Amino acid sequence: MHQVLLYIGDFPLRSFGVMLSLGILAGLMISLWVAQRQGFYYEEVMDLAFYAIIGGLIGARVWEVMFSWDYYSQRLMEIPAIWHGGISVQGAILGGLLAVVWYCRKYRIAVWAMMDTLAPGVLVGQAIGRIGCFLNGCCYGLPNEHLGFTYPPGTDAYLAFGAQPLFPAVLFEASWDLIELAVLMFLYKRKPFNGFIALGYFILYSAGRFTLEFWRGDSLRTFMNFKAAQVSSVITILAALALMFYLYRQKRPLIEDKRSKRVNFKS
Repeated sequence: MHQVLLYIGDFPLRSFGVMLSLGILAGLMISLWVAQRQGFYYEEVMDLAFYAIIGGLIGARVWEVMFSWDYYSQRLMEIPAIWHGGISVQGAILGGLLAVVWYCRKYRIAVWAMMDTLAPGVLVGQAIGRIGCFLNGCCYGLPNEHLGFTYPPGTDAYLAFGAQPLFPAVLFEASWDLIELAVLMFLYKRKPFNGFIALGYFILYSAGRFTLEFWRGDSLRTFMNFKAAQVSSVITILAALALMFYLYRQKRPLIEDKRSKRVNFKS
């Protein structure tokens, strides 16, 4: 477990930044693969990627800073330093989602169909990014002697709990992301309407996040002793279920793009 993998001269190559970059690249490759297999949106995914990545990074950092303002208000120069860690997956999802909706509206692309195409790549990116969180020693769990890891001095986890073994919540979240990916890819060819895969992603991810938050040791608490991430997860699940019901009732065609009517992956 190393925050810094190596030094290039005086420049530290941080594990979090490396895994974040690998996650973005791998996620893009998966979304491009999905677009190629289904027969549409390959070029659009390439064009959209820049805006979605920037929106996701901004959203991730703003969310983290907003909920940790007591810390960042005293360290304003740390706010843009995302390579040190301290980004929120839920903020990244929101920022990336806003960028996707903006792009699709601007270029008249079916929003829900595009979101279905991107969802598998997002999960791969999240899973790899969470490994970066583990290596960085952030997003740590509660003390656990049986399934715990001891974090080294200098990490956020060590500052909070010392040398106690802590539950590796982010590794379990990464595993859940891959399980969710397998489920959604199985359902992809069977989706009854555009948006089914994307909304399924929001529901499954939020359910896993809500559960794992019981073992997180760094989360903010809100009313009734629930954590902020749990509250936002419940809201996300309810909103996604409502949208899923609405889209099912609408029975929209599986593809609204005039250039292609194919929805199933090529054999």
